[in-house]
Amino acid sequence: MFQLAVIRDTIKVPPASFNRNQIEVLTEEVDRKYANRIVMNVGLGVCLYDFVDIGDAYLYPSDGAAHHRVTFRLMVFRPFIGEVLVGRVKQCSENGIKISLGFFDDIFVPSYLLQTPSEFDPRENVWVWSYSSDEPGEPAVRYPMEVDEFIRFRVRSVNFTHTKYSGSGGSGAVGGLGNVATGPVGTVGNPVNPKVEVEGGGLGQVRRPRSDTLTGDESVGGPLPPMQLLGTTNEDGLGMLAWWG
Repeated sequence: MFQLAVIRDTIKVPPASFNRNQIEVLTEEVDRKYANRIVMNVGLGVCLYDFVDIGDAYLYPSDGAAHHRVTFRLMVFRPFIGEVLVGRVKQCSENGIKISLGFFDDIFVPSYLLQTPSEFDPRENVWVWSYSSDEPGEPAVRYPMEVDEFIRFRVRSVNFTHTKYSGSGGSGAVGGLGNVATGPVGTVGNPVNPKVEVEGGGLGQVRRPRSDTLTGDESVGGPLPPMQLLGTTNEDGLGMLAWWG
């Protein structure tokens, strides 16, 4: 679920902090820039783990701040493909269900990856799994997927969308490596471009979202989130925790 990303970036330290401990100030500035932000094609920044290298500080004309070239390890949330997670059902729609982990809400299980057979109940606004036993004559048992209840799912893909503002106020989604979305999670911010490396090798499977249905909300006409998990519950042991005792 969590991994370490090695990042090289230039960190700006304001003059008011020159008399403070350098490590403490740089730690605060790194967390301010990366914590609760999406590092494109890497994951959701959690907090600084440690510094690998701290370079000399540079001063630039008309700017009194010190600019440090640093290399550090950042703790990021980036589940691997096939990992099983537990969250809460946040929303149900005809397209599928949205799930929240508490600190991350952009998780979607489309209708075709729910238990089979499942149907959407528009009166209760929930999905219902109709389970039939092998015993002849036994009626099907209905298992609803209630909002705010715990659900277990398997990660099927991790999708990143680099969205940039256009001059007309709209946005477009393009791929991008080594970018940081500087807005809060779930929104789109102006990207910066540090050089990002993930400790231990490659980033694994990364796919672009295929359509707006991944948001699970037909009324949403804005840009896709910068990071989104696509999940499945169509396996034994997955689905609502209450089903399995």
